[in-house]
Amino acid sequence: MRAFVMGAAAIAATAFTSPAYAAPGDILIKIRGGYTLHSGSSTVTIDVDGSPVTAKAKRSIGGEASFTFFLTNHIATEVALGGSSYDLKDARGRTLSSAGLITPYATLQYHLLPESRIFRPYVGAGLAYANFYSEKPGELLTDRQNPFAMSSSAALKGELAPVGQIGADIAINDRFYVNVDGKYLGANSKLTIDQGGDRQTVSHKMRSIIIGAGVGFRF
Repeated sequence: MRAFVMGAAAIAATAFTSPAYAAPGDILIKIRGGYTLHSGSSTVTIDVDGSPVTAKAKRSIGGEASFTFFLTNHIATEVALGGSSYDLKDARGRTLSSAGLITPYATLQYHLLPESRIFRPYVGAGLAYANFYSEKPGELLTDRQNPFAMSSSAALKGELAPVGQIGADIAINDRFYVNVDGKYLGANSKLTIDQGGDRQTVSHKMRSIIIGAGVGFRF
């Protein structure tokens, strides 16, 4: 038992007193998969054929790639590009609108344990841009009981948004590591629905929590 305790102490001492895992000028490249929650996002309500329809953003799976540059042992900046789907659905699971979401962002990070070669947690804050693309109306608009054909379209406005970040890099060796990361992103957008020339625009608060995990490489 004594030998085990002494060995564990030696490993811990080595981990926290060895040279910094990431030093000024180091570059980290990360690839993460992500699961996005929109529980804080607002609902949208529009009129469809004289009846109100209420929908809300649903959970989605996506991914992102990031580039981190260390200015000091503690301070780093990260730029990243993430992507996922963004679907607004009613309580029965029917789609009001669907879109792709590309989110470039930049954060300034503070790394809490610069001497650690194994576990390096960090916090960050910065700015993101929620950019929607390939928007299209869902079955709530296209599968209506209407004897006359009517064109429909849906559009979401892209917006700048503050982003908060917390995560950790866990070293596998001197070059490769595992990364876990969580972000909060809040944007104020607008949804525009056009039904045969009848246009409706409603405000939409996008509040996303993105939980990600992946791998990285240090240059």
